[in-house]
Amino acid sequence: MMPGPGYPLAASPVAVIGPQFCVGYPVDLTIVRKLMSLSEGNFGVTDINGNIMFRVKGKLFSLRDRRVLLDAAGNPIITFRQKVYL
Repeated sequence: MMPGPGYPLAASPVAVIGPQFCVGYPVDLTIVRKLMSLSEGNFGVTDINGNIMFRVKGKLFSLRDRRVLLDAAGNPIITFRQKVYL
């Protein structure tokens, strides 16, 4: 998310993802939607050669639509969920 009203710019960058997932040049990635069942929403993220870089697994109709970003080997990297506004 870009800094803006209510989001001040951090004094120093904060790493959210490990350095093994960062490169110093642009990389084109494509999100590929897998077949969906009634309870899951799974996606793959591939490079331009079709190699799986990441996977996203999650339950579609769960509380806050929680999803997990996995590396190509299936190891969890981060968990994210939709914010609930009251």
